Amino acid sequence: MGDRSRVLVVEDEIMTSRMVQVILEQNGFTVSCVFSVKEAMEELHLQKPELILMDVELPDGNGFEVCEYLQKEQGLSRIPVLFMSSHEEVDTKIRGFEVGGVDYITKPVAGAELIARVRTHLRLRRAYENLAELQAERVQRLAGAQESMMPNPEDLPEARFAIHLGQVLDAGGDFYDVVPVGEGIVDYIVADASGHDLAASFWTATLKTMVSQNARPENRPRDIVHSINNVLRRILPEGVFFTLIYVRVNRKKNRVILVNAAHPPAVVIPADGSSPWTLDQSGDIVGMFEDAIYASQELELQTGDRLLLYSDGLIELTGHHEEGMKKLLQNVSSVATVPLPKMVTSLVRQVCGDVVPKDDIVLMGVEL
Repeated sequence: MGDRSRVLVVEDEIMTSRMVQVILEQNGFTVSCVFSVKEAMEELHLQKPELILMDVELPDGNGFEVCEYLQKEQGLSRIPVLFMSSHEEVDTKIRGFEVGGVDYITKPVAGAELIARVRTHLRLRRAYENLAELQAERVQRLAGAQESMMPNPEDLPEARFAIHLGQVLDAGGDFYDVVPVGEGIVDYIVADASGHDLAASFWTATLKTMVSQNARPENRPRDIVHSINNVLRRILPEGVFFTLIYVRVNRKKNRVILVNAAHPPAVVIPADGSSPWTLDQSGDIVGMFEDAIYASQELELQTGDRLLLYSDGLIELTGHHEEGMKKLLQNVSSVATVPLPKMVTSLVRQVCGDVVPKDDIVLMGVEL
């Protein structure tokens, strides 16, 4: 029985394109063929294929450009891309994986290998979708009974973090977690659920479950956020979503990876006394869009540098985001050298002043 999955072939060599089309159609696939970057873009907006076979070199550009475009487009970024090229250089293959490709096939293409690779990646995609469904069902069973405790700094001294958690209700929609994932590697998460009622606290327990299931050293932070989004969008009620910042700190290499999902930007406090600065990133909210886009940024920091992760309740006390950010940065400079726990508590006190918060506040300080 054939597989009627839709495959888009982007290949400018007519003979190769025709041969690949025949092989795929003989095995039951539905195939569309285009011959340039421009035609590929047009075809992608006409119909969404389930898999793309992409030539590296095209008359008006290259397949890497198309793949990079896909990674940024909602509705297209999860389509598996298999590159085809006569080049066997390692740098070319690495480039294909860096831009989001899932495999690399060397031309001339062998029919049996082509079909095996196409079927494998279609199965992987479907398995990923099925796993997300299973996880969603599991979370729905567990979340109601789960009492999730956010970790205390004293319990994880190696994580070198300090925290302030202020909730308008006894339980609220702001959430944080700290997860050691390897030797010298720790993941830090600060999130904010839409809404300020007890129902929001229910969904933070759900998020806690998802973080625990996915925070592993083999999983990249951006992939973790994608996985969490893929499950939560299936179970969250209409209008419920999260903003989130996910940070992985590798203290052995002094490397930091940050993924921001529509959350306030991280603040970097250099240990050398230079001015603190914000790390502005873009990203969709978590739990609403089928094919949300999340950017990942990697930094090299120095031992003693600090990061601030926080919820918008800290900077929107008066309703003016820009004023709140300015006030936060001004106060950071005045407490940047004090011990981390004191810095966190002092910042909250100075930024809030006499204003009574109407929203939950999380402020996490992390020291390399």
